[in-house]
Amino acid sequence: MIKVNLITDQTLRSRKLSVAPTVSRMGLVFAAVLLLTGTALAAYWFTLSREITGLTVTRDELRAESLRLAELRKKLFEFEKLKQVRESRIEVIEKLKDFQTGPVLLLNHVIHSIPPDAQLWLTGLDQKGEKVQIAGYAVRSDVIPDFMVNLSSNGIFKSVELELIQEDKEAAKFSLVCLTAQKQPPTE
Repeated sequence: MIKVNLITDQTLRSRKLSVAPTVSRMGLVFAAVLLLTGTALAAYWFTLSREITGLTVTRDELRAESLRLAELRKKLFEFEKLKQVRESRIEVIEKLKDFQTGPVLLLNHVIHSIPPDAQLWLTGLDQKGEKVQIAGYAVRSDVIPDFMVNLSSNGIFKSVELELIQEDKEAAKFSLVCLTAQKQPPTE
C-alpha cells in the first residue's frame, strides 16, 4: 500500500523569518547602574582613604602633643613640690623671726646700733640678768659716744654707761655696761 500524504508540507510554504538580534535596553540600564555604583564606591573609598590618612596624622600629632604635655605636667608637679618646700621653709623662717626673743633681739639691736662708717668692732657681749656688758675696740675714740647714743635710743636699754676706755696708738679699747629696759628671758 501506498501512503499518500494529503497534508502538504507546511514548512515549505511558511517563510522563515529571520530574527535579527536586538539590543536590549535593560542590559544598557544594568551596565549604567553598575558603572555608576562602581564609580560611587570608588569615590567613597577614596574619601574614606583620605579621611583615614588625615585622622592618622592627627592621631600621631595628638600623641606627640600628649607626650609633650605629660613631660610638662611632670615638670609642673616637680616645681609645685619645690614651691611647697620653699614656702614651708619661708614660713618656718617667718615664725622664727616672730618668736625671736632675748639674745637674738639684743644682738640685732647691738649690731644695728653700730654707727655707719665707724671703725668699731666688738670682742665680747655678755648678758647676766638685766645687765649686759659689751666690750670692743674702736680706731678712734670719738665713735664710742655715738655707739652709746644709738644703743640707748631704741628703748631696749634703760641706761648705757662707759665702764672702761683705754687709748693706744692703734685703737681704743672700751667696755660698756647696759641695763635692759625690759626683763629678758634667761639665757642658757
